[in-house]
Amino acid sequence: KYTDLNQALKNPEEVVFLDLSKQKLKEIPEGVFELTNLEYLVLFKNKITEIPNEIGKLKKLRVLDISRNKIVEVPSAIGELTELRTLILNQNMIEALPPEIGNLKNLKSLDLWGNEIDEFPDEISKLQETLIYLDLRVIYMSFEKQEAIIDLLPETDIYFSTGCSCN
Repeated sequence: KYTDLNQALKNPEEVVFLDLSKQKLKEIPEGVFELTNLEYLVLFKNKITEIPNEIGKLKKLRVLDISRNKIVEVPSAIGELTELRTLILNQNMIEALPPEIGNLKNLKSLDLWGNEIDEFPDEISKLQETLIYLDLRVIYMSFEKQEAIIDLLPETDIYFSTGCSCN
């Protein structure tokens, strides 16, 4: 397990687990995308504002934790991470997911609580065979929108805060 990117880059092909949490990072350092065997990337509690398209280079990634940052948008390149099992994006400012989220054919857990999101692309229904857990708590969402998500993912355990009669 590496917690220092410079150390990790000395043997980039050996690095499987990189934890850069709580380092006040404003962006994901370029060097991360050289770690092509990376399976676990933890960027919890930084000040990261975007996930660059280079994220798609990390083809072996199984867990991506980029919670408690300042991310507004998830890039379409996320759909290239077909080995991803767990995607933790809670406590950001994400307003929407790209349709490519449906390409994450191994995704089991998607944590979005405390974001601004209230609509999902229909493509998320492609995950209904694999997605076990979806956390949408602390998101203001109408009952109708909650129902729409349940319809897209009928087999998934979805956690909502109480619905509202909001728009």
